Amino acid sequence: MTEAVAKKRLPLRRGRFVVPEDPNKQPYLIAGRCKNCGKYFAPPRHICLNCGKQMMEIAPLSGKGKVYSFTAVWQQLPGALVKVPYAIVIVSFPEGCQMHAVVTEDYDKLQVDQDIEVYFEKITEDKEGNDLIVDKFRIVKKSQE
Repeated sequence: MTEAVAKKRLPLRRGRFVVPEDPNKQPYLIAGRCKNCGKYFAPPRHICLNCGKQMMEIAPLSGKGKVYSFTAVWQQLPGALVKVPYAIVIVSFPEGCQMHAVVTEDYDKLQVDQDIEVYFEKITEDKEGNDLIVDKFRIVKKSQE
């Protein structure tokens, strides 16, 4: 008798976020953190650009940050999986590092210093039928008070 193989969630590109094997746990962004000086770098690195030591470890990021800068993209690149229009943003995290990211929801409402948060979305499937997921960001909605 053939056993059914469970479908997995896999990152489209490794090294940017971790997908826990437990499907009930959410993926999370990662950075490199220097064990010597505590500085964070995204994506993770082997050598600290602050102190030059090779004492880096993988550390989770909060997943929330602020828009440092952004630009709208209107021209579709050949082979691109993200459909235009969207925005490319530089996210500043409270941990002290920055990361380039994509915003597709309400990209036209972005402002510098605005709060944004990560979410994860299936973008395609691999040859085995596993879900390939990517990280995207969206504007943090203010709660109604």
